[in-house]
Formats: sequence, structure tokens, C-alpha cells
Amino acid sequence: MKILITLLAAFFTLSSSHAQADPAEQGDGHQGGARGHMADIMFKRMDANADNEISKSEFEAFHATRFKELDSNADGKLTKEEMDALHGKMQEHARSNFDERFNQADVNKDGALSAEEAKKTPILAKYFVEIDANKNGLITLEEIRTTMNAMHRGGRKHGGDQKHGKDKTT
Repeated sequence: MKILITLLAAFFTLSSSHAQADPAEQGDGHQGGARGHMADIMFKRMDANADNEISKSEFEAFHATRFKELDSNADGKLTKEEMDALHGKMQEHARSNFDERFNQADVNKDGALSAEEAKKTPILAKYFVEIDANKNGLITLEEIRTTMNAMHRGGRKHGGDQKHGKDKTT
């Protein structure tokens, strides 16, 4: 389950960075692939002169800019409230972006993804059976969010094995 949480979080992060990117470019549906893609994005953002190297000054400039963005009251310090505000904005942006990606994948516009439609989003395809709470062969945004919320709380979904997403009865 922790891997699924990380993968879905990575998907949200990547979605918010690249709303129009091809899902195949966003990792291979495995933790390392998504993480590697995000590292590439961050590297390119820090490499201001595009020489495929990040100097100390480029690194510091990048992070100084991020600090200024976070320091909403410009007092030179970050408070928990400022960090929480950023986290809330990032979550809302990721949710909005995910909703858009979900709607793009929903070819027949029925508000749910079939296993075939979910293939456009490798992480959803990989965990389709686990996310499909009512076992009707479709997953909805509500089922995805319910699954993610349960995982964030550390709970199990449908009696499945947390490590492999399999039902213990099978």
C-alpha cells in the first residue's frame, strides 16, 4: 500500500507539472520510474544555463526562489502555516489536474473508467482491481479518492494485503 500511495502521489505531482504530457512519459507505473522522471524535471528546472550540470549557484538560486515563494509574509522565515498553505495549494492543484486527466481518460464520458480506459494511466491500471470497491469493473473518482484516503490513514482496502494489493482469501 505504501508503494501505491507513493506512486499516486508521484502521479499527482507529475500531473501538476505536466498536465498535457503523455502518460507513458510519466514513468513506467513503478515507483522508480516516476521518481526518476520527477528527478529529470527538477534537474532541468535547476540547470538554468542548460549545460547539463547544476552549479552551486544554480542550486542556491533555484532554492532561494522557492523559499521566496513559500515565505508569503516576506519575513525571511518559513512558518508551519506557510508550509501548510503551500501544501493545500499543491493538493488542490493536483486534484484539479487529476480530475482533468481522469476526464480525458473517460472516453465514453460515463464518469467511470473501464479497465481499458484506465490503461491510459498506468498506476490506475496496475491497481484497478483494488480501487474498484464495488467490483463492477469500473472505477470512479470517488473510489480512487476513497482508496487513497484509506491508504493515507494507513488502513487496508477490502481486506487486501497491503504489500501486494491482493486479497488474503485468494
